[in-house]
Amino acid sequence: MIQIFGIGPGNPEWLPSAIEKEVAQCHVLLGGARAFELFPRFSGERFRVDRDLQLAIQTIQQALNLKKQVGVLVSGDPGFYSLLPLIRKKFPEEIIKVFPGISSLQFAFARAGVPWQEAELMSVHGRSIESLPLNVCKPLGILTGGDNTPQRIAAYYNSYGFNPQISIGNSLSYPDEEWVDTDTNELIDSETNYPNAVMIIYPENSQYGRTRQEVQLQRGFGISDEEFIRGKVPMTKSEIRVQVLSKAKISARDRVLDVGAGTGSLSIEAALLAQRGCVFAVEEDPEAQELILKNQEKFQVSNLRLIRGTAPDALAGIPPMDVCLIGGSHGQVEEILRQAPLLPGGRVVITAVTLETVAKGIEALRTLDFQEIDVISIQAVRWKGIKDFHLAQALNPVFILSAQKGLVKKEVNH
Repeated sequence: MIQIFGIGPGNPEWLPSAIEKEVAQCHVLLGGARAFELFPRFSGERFRVDRDLQLAIQTIQQALNLKKQVGVLVSGDPGFYSLLPLIRKKFPEEIIKVFPGISSLQFAFARAGVPWQEAELMSVHGRSIESLPLNVCKPLGILTGGDNTPQRIAAYYNSYGFNPQISIGNSLSYPDEEWVDTDTNELIDSETNYPNAVMIIYPENSQYGRTRQEVQLQRGFGISDEEFIRGKVPMTKSEIRVQVLSKAKISARDRVLDVGAGTGSLSIEAALLAQRGCVFAVEEDPEAQELILKNQEKFQVSNLRLIRGTAPDALAGIPPMDVCLIGGSHGQVEEILRQAPLLPGGRVVITAVTLETVAKGIEALRTLDFQEIDVISIQAVRWKGIKDFHLAQALNPVFILSAQKGLVKKEVNH
């Protein structure tokens, strides 16, 4: 039998007596150096667990072969980013008993006095920082570690224009415990070292305070043209937007770049799809810029950033993106594709109304080694009812080019 013990934050005051009794019955105990300090009177064999998890698994197997009772000490709670999944996978036939502990994030939410029944809990210890949602809609608890320090996480949010409030708990329950309430802008400049930190990131206090249920606006793509504030700026019609967004395959956490955003109709719908990511809308026309902001306010889209300027120059400094939509290119589609900070494997969708732009787009995609290049043309026809008849109102034909950016090729040394 294997017993997995959650030792909580690591302070003996927060260690349940039931765990102390069960640990005393084990023949073999695995854990870290700090975990062993909680059980100074343990008389059995001790094996320190470090980064070599395979050695830990072999140690457990050897002990089980000798019919010894094995105990594994894990920090926090075994059910939250611990060795439990690995042990269950390696010993599927073995009886495994799990003893809960207080996780550091549970401790942090208690320190903050914030309910956590609806919070999202994540870890970036040994994981990509880009797994974090940018647009935080509910409290987000994060285990930090390694290169992903609180300052680096703050810089990640700041680079996309987000500045949420943050709480940091370091060495919780220990004499040197620190608790800091700050935001990303302040945290970036902090030189304080937080080696054992957990973070709580709170939803931003947005100017778009009303809920979408209150304004009863349609979500997702396919919003009717009449819903948008338009002015005299050309707008991508709904029939075309649906096709463009379908080709873009935007997921909830995607970061989207919309070049030549116009009234912002595509940007708005992209932001609603990427509800946990963000959209950077690049537009040069002052009238169109104001329309984007007005539509942003109307649709209560807080994860949209307006970039005033002309591409490709306006693309300098924009952080990495997963999707790139290109509407207006002024014949510079290749230069835009070169400058767009699209990640390897990212998707690009180009709309064009002239054959010349289509030709330049295809040539640029091929030159830059984009993959899965696809071209379609659409001419939508709306039938307007006039008395007893319906007359055709043909929209201008539009070409839609889509492709995927190639993955980085590794150099082969001969």
